[in-house]
Amino acid sequence: MNEKSIISKAFHFDRDFKAQLIQIALPVTVQVLIEASLSLIDQIMIGRLGSEAISGIGLAGKFISLYHVVLSSIVSAAGILISQYFGAKNKKGINQSFFLLFYSSFFVAAVFFTLSIFSPNQIMSFYSKDYGTVAEASVYLKWRTIGFFPCVLTMFISAMLRNMKRAKLPAFAGVVAIFLNTILNCFLIFGLWIFPKMGSAGAALASSIAQLTEMLILLLLFLREEKKQNFALRPVFAFEKDFVYKVAKILFPILLGEFMWSLGENMYAVIYGHLGTEPCAAMTLMYPIQGIAIGALCGVSSAAGIITGNSLGASDNNKAWSQAMGFVKLTLTAGILIGIAVISISPLYVRLFNVAPETRLVTIKILVAFSVVFTAKVFNMVVGGGVLQSGGQTKFLTAVNIIGTWGFGVPLGFISAYVFHLPIWWVYFMLSLEELVRVGISVWLLRSRKWMKNVTENQEVA
Repeated sequence: MNEKSIISKAFHFDRDFKAQLIQIALPVTVQVLIEASLSLIDQIMIGRLGSEAISGIGLAGKFISLYHVVLSSIVSAAGILISQYFGAKNKKGINQSFFLLFYSSFFVAAVFFTLSIFSPNQIMSFYSKDYGTVAEASVYLKWRTIGFFPCVLTMFISAMLRNMKRAKLPAFAGVVAIFLNTILNCFLIFGLWIFPKMGSAGAALASSIAQLTEMLILLLLFLREEKKQNFALRPVFAFEKDFVYKVAKILFPILLGEFMWSLGENMYAVIYGHLGTEPCAAMTLMYPIQGIAIGALCGVSSAAGIITGNSLGASDNNKAWSQAMGFVKLTLTAGILIGIAVISISPLYVRLFNVAPETRLVTIKILVAFSVVFTAKVFNMVVGGGVLQSGGQTKFLTAVNIIGTWGFGVPLGFISAYVFHLPIWWVYFMLSLEELVRVGISVWLLRSRKWMKNVTENQEVA
């Protein structure tokens, strides 16, 4: 059987599944891929500022990602509930799910905003002892806080629109913001035309302005779509005790698991940061291509949660199981092919950056290590973060994240770096083996079908 036949068979799905997949996943994937591609352009621009700027922005990005992971966890819980309430045609449940978790997200944004404004140097000193790197990271972090609050509204409205089968709208707003970010980077980093030369601060300010613009565009599009579909969100300020308890049962495990996972990722950044400026710069150069590779399946992950969640909300478990198997097949096939592609293009990719030859070689080796574990990474994203969470059974997945990251990833990272003194590409590979642990546990849960639950049961329809 030739390669084309294998791919054709792997991606053969029923018409309804393909239609939903294209409708939800394609716009998200296009948005993420454009964002990751332009992030690469940003990285090339920032690369001209030197290794300290590259390392500083990369480390600050790790702390910012901690905020985004906590926020994404709350939005994930909202998405689980909203998708099932849409499947059950329960407007009251949709409104309550949106606003209870929306208010929670604003509180989280306020906490991270306060820390980033008043203690940036203390935070960044935890990641690196290099004064120049810490200074660059602190400046970048302070300017990025402008976008913290707009990001909350953007993510919640995007979740609503995807459940309303209007995933193209968040993609459109995101693409506009991404192009704006890239243009502003040119002016603010290098001081072109009438703009001041701001360096790392300019890169952060460009991102924050783009996030604010994205929020405003998306809000206008959402208000227009509400009128078209005769569906309006109604602010809710009082929540039934049983409903709050139901949300808490779903939210807290996700929040704990994702926070601990992200904290583990930040511990990885600490390990990289203490290995030196050049190895840390090589890791930072790896992130854009990692974003593109993972972004290719990011839309599939979003679709997995919504499509299977709709089926579970409608109490159609057989359909949900068939859809889950479709996502498994798609993820494994695409993961292997993308991993091979990353290895193939890595020598060309590193030539885009104005860095030392040694840094380029280290980056290639890190990308090879990334490609080896890539299929496991995206399996955990699509099947673990999409399919398995769609049924609201989040406690088990929390345990998976904590066991994988803290039981294997973090210890392996410290041992390989500080006991065996391995080079950074081996350190990255060793700590990434935690993905295989998570895959094994997730496969067991998937096959058990214990994740297939309808969380809308016993909720009054309104």
